[in-house]
Amino acid sequence: MEKTVIHIVSNKVWGGGEQYVYDLARRQHADDYRVALLCRPVEAVQARLRELDVPIHTLPLKGIADLKSAWRIAQILKQTQSPCLVHVHNFKDAFTAAYARRLSGRTDVRLVMTRHLVRSGKTSLPYRWIYRQLDCLVFVSELARSAFYSTHPPMPVDRTIIIHTGIELPVKIIPIGIRSRYGIGDTGVVAMYHGRLAYEKGVHTLIDAMTRLRDLPLWLVMVGAGDESLHRLAVDKQVDDRVIFAGFQHPVLPWVVEADFGVLPSMVREACPLAPQEYMSQGIPVVATDNGGQREYIADGINGLLVPHGAPERLAEAMRTLATDADFRRKLGCQAKIDFDCSLTYDHLYSAIRNLYQQLGL
Repeated sequence: MEKTVIHIVSNKVWGGGEQYVYDLARRQHADDYRVALLCRPVEAVQARLRELDVPIHTLPLKGIADLKSAWRIAQILKQTQSPCLVHVHNFKDAFTAAYARRLSGRTDVRLVMTRHLVRSGKTSLPYRWIYRQLDCLVFVSELARSAFYSTHPPMPVDRTIIIHTGIELPVKIIPIGIRSRYGIGDTGVVAMYHGRLAYEKGVHTLIDAMTRLRDLPLWLVMVGAGDESLHRLAVDKQVDDRVIFAGFQHPVLPWVVEADFGVLPSMVREACPLAPQEYMSQGIPVVATDNGGQREYIADGINGLLVPHGAPERLAEAMRTLATDADFRRKLGCQAKIDFDCSLTYDHLYSAIRNLYQQLGL
């Protein structure tokens, strides 16, 4: 029997949540699901989603009071004859989807939400209502669920589940040649950060840490786009000869495979960041802050190193350790690869999502 999954993507920019939907929709489309995507009319997001070759509907998706989007989604649900599940990725879209289910008259439509953030749950009357509408609330880490329940929201725990994020790996990865491209010799060590260049990601702390490592043959490659002031900061800190701004790159794994170690210096608590997993998948150790969901799969001194956030001296110390001890790097990287293969592959995520759908009757 044909089964339909509708994903709602309402962000205006492409980020980890959008990649989560992209990977999941692609796997479901290749499986036995009929997939449809609902998004805002934002070309940057639509262009990526078009790669999936599935139906895409553009809607305003303006949040809790957006009855226009709810009515249009209701029409889509009415036209869908097969068993159907709507999968949303924030509470604003959960309200819209719940209204749409009511307007469609289809009580058999299931509503699932994935919680990608580390935030406390709200307890106001509207949220008490939406909690009753959700058939399941998926958290991407134990940290995300603990933070949500810190305010004691009335969402039944037995309708929640933890499913860590995962990454889809290509069959073959062709390195882009970082060393030859940037004139880094064979004896040089390459540290890499990839992600948005923003304060909350801790990139300012990372550049500060590099000022403490000038005596080493260490280069920092920063892959991503964002805050242009970082270029000036690197110049002001006199590390611009060792900090390479590579810009946004897609795909990123051809860059990742050439790093000696990765760095995730986030200032904020990320629910379950993908970047460390990408390094681990290639047997590359990571230095990460200890304030997010990454501590659920990075064990300090075992498969990576954890440091406090906003502490450039501690970050520099960990980076120095990995830059100067190749044997230790290889040891951590080997264990990182083992741990990734055991519990963080995309097959683990997809199997858990598929099992959840089946429990909900899809």
